[in-house]
Amino acid sequence: MISLQSLEKLELLKQNLRGHLPDALKIYGSLFSILKGNPFNLEVLVDSWPNYGAVMTRPLTAPPICDPYTNSYSFFIRDENRIHAVLEHINWNQAFEIQSMQNYFMNKIRHEAAQRNVDTEISLLRTYYQGTQKETGGEQVQRHQKNLEFCSLSPAYVSLVDDSWTFGRCSASQEYVSLCIKSHPSCCVLDSGIPVSWVLCDHYGAMRMLYTVPQERRKGLGSKVCSVLSEIMTKQNRPIYCHVEEENIPSQLMFKDLGLQETESKLLWVRSKSEHNLTGSL
Repeated sequence: MISLQSLEKLELLKQNLRGHLPDALKIYGSLFSILKGNPFNLEVLVDSWPNYGAVMTRPLTAPPICDPYTNSYSFFIRDENRIHAVLEHINWNQAFEIQSMQNYFMNKIRHEAAQRNVDTEISLLRTYYQGTQKETGGEQVQRHQKNLEFCSLSPAYVSLVDDSWTFGRCSASQEYVSLCIKSHPSCCVLDSGIPVSWVLCDHYGAMRMLYTVPQERRKGLGSKVCSVLSEIMTKQNRPIYCHVEEENIPSQLMFKDLGLQETESKLLWVRSKSEHNLTGSL
């Protein structure tokens, strides 16, 4: 496959992918950070240019062997026969994850992993998407309410976010959270200067790691931080989307109330399984 490195070609790709949403969400969302300094050190590959049949992102350099957070792959396929070209450019020998909105390739990925004797866990997650409309659903959030203040997450809160994340609590996840906070939009609500609810964007540009401390739940804070982050993302012309587990009914209802619509295709999330692999993406 061909590595696209010029900003001009990457911008042209981004414009083209806009016409293939939501199927191309993972690549399209990644390009926002790739075009702004590429903090996650990703490479964009196409099988041909400009008339590509397959496009994928992968690490530009080899990440640590036990780091699935940055050994992360995504793809968008226009020619279904080109899925094999994508699978050949994945490093199957270390902890990794693959994400794509084209979940009909699940069996081909499962077969490829089996052929390579790689044990994987595969999930299909509901996806909620609003695109880049100028209006967001739900009520306009007041940025100052009594003792509450809405602001972006700062690097000082990396450990707090990482400790609360289901897939966190290791050095690799902490580094990943730090990169997300430093390079992407986020929102938290402070109560007397202390974060009590937050959400951020991952390297795919998806809303992620939504969390509210137990004593502040059932007050609508999660909905409010997501609404504020959606406003920020809309101003930056980013797509607004997230992935939710099948059993997480409250979050599904919340994102619907915010104006996001469920897509027909679910997120295909493939994770390698090993004793050192603390994979995660939500």
